[in-house]
Amino acid sequence: MPHARSPRPFRRAGIGFVLAGLLLILPALAVTKQAQLSHDDEADAPYKVWNSTPAITMPPLLLDVSGSSVVVEWMTDSDSDGSVRYGEHALDHTAVAARDGLLDVGAFHRVVIAGLEPGHSYQYQVASRRVVAVKPYWPERGNTVQGETLRFTTLDAMRGTARFAVITDTHEKVSRIHTLLGEIRKTPEDFVVHLGDTVNWAASEQQFKDVFLSPTAEDLGGSTPLLYVHGNHEYRGSFARELGSYLHAQNGRYDYVRDDGPLHLIAVDTGEDKPDDTNVYAGLNDLRDYRREGLVRFGATLAEARTRSAPFTVVLGHQPDWGWTGGDNAKWTQLANQAHVDLFIAGHLHYFKHIKPGEQGNDFPILVVGQNQVARVEATDTALKVRVTDSNGKLIDAFTLARKTK
Repeated sequence: MPHARSPRPFRRAGIGFVLAGLLLILPALAVTKQAQLSHDDEADAPYKVWNSTPAITMPPLLLDVSGSSVVVEWMTDSDSDGSVRYGEHALDHTAVAARDGLLDVGAFHRVVIAGLEPGHSYQYQVASRRVVAVKPYWPERGNTVQGETLRFTTLDAMRGTARFAVITDTHEKVSRIHTLLGEIRKTPEDFVVHLGDTVNWAASEQQFKDVFLSPTAEDLGGSTPLLYVHGNHEYRGSFARELGSYLHAQNGRYDYVRDDGPLHLIAVDTGEDKPDDTNVYAGLNDLRDYRREGLVRFGATLAEARTRSAPFTVVLGHQPDWGWTGGDNAKWTQLANQAHVDLFIAGHLHYFKHIKPGEQGNDFPILVVGQNQVARVEATDTALKVRVTDSNGKLIDAFTLARKTK
């Protein structure tokens, strides 16, 4: 009598099909469960906290101060979030780095503190908590590092005096930054202006941190704000298109207006120093349209009541001729003349030059600050005093402008 065929291979095959089916179903079930977590008690289960603390690799830099706000920037050695505790008498307010409802996560931190009072002094402290892994559910965190408690003062258009210092064209020379800012620290200043060309060309975040952001932050000590003006060399290099995240004013542009006591300050972006169709740019520049848009904004700013009422209007720009020669440059000068601008401070040439009224169609003096020089500006309601010294404090030029009838 023949033996019956064993059913075991079929059982094995059946079990295999079942297991394969489960393997297909389980991920779907897991996704479904995750999707329901927001309505589940499990959503409040603790997230993982690692014993990992970031280090602050760049101390706080105060950027683009106004009468009601300031930008605080710093860097850490690993991905973290960023927050600033601040207040007049206690650290009882908090501002965070966030976009579209999500906290920024990275090594560079930029926080805008708004809602401040003009001419008030505030204490502040930066903090960054390590972010180990950004996952869809239960991101993994670490410990928090805190900076020291520092102070800054907002600008105030109503106070009777104002004073600031200017440097320019540091071109990646860290020793130059330390020397010039060390000279500036000898006198109190409301803020410091850098007129651009911080780099030869922009290569990376690390380069920009090492040759400009970090040494500037160290020397300004987290208490003296920096106002930045866009130079032509910041248009060059693979990282140039990213620099706005680090250097833009709060309006998201390189041109802006600030008021400090008797001073009405207008920062302009003079662009590159050659036309767009110059082969060296390989057709990747569009400065013509960009500068024409800037010219419209410049004219609108000059037409505002503050330009007429301020004791002194000072324009800050990198190139003393508003950019490459020809084109619309005469229009910039004409607008400045019509608005009775008092002074234009520029850099770019790497040497000192005092262009007197009438020398290039201008009704106002143009001060060109040299590469290893410091210009100091002090204003009252009746007089604007300017002193230019070299890096050792030796006097190069000094002059006083009386208030005009506008």
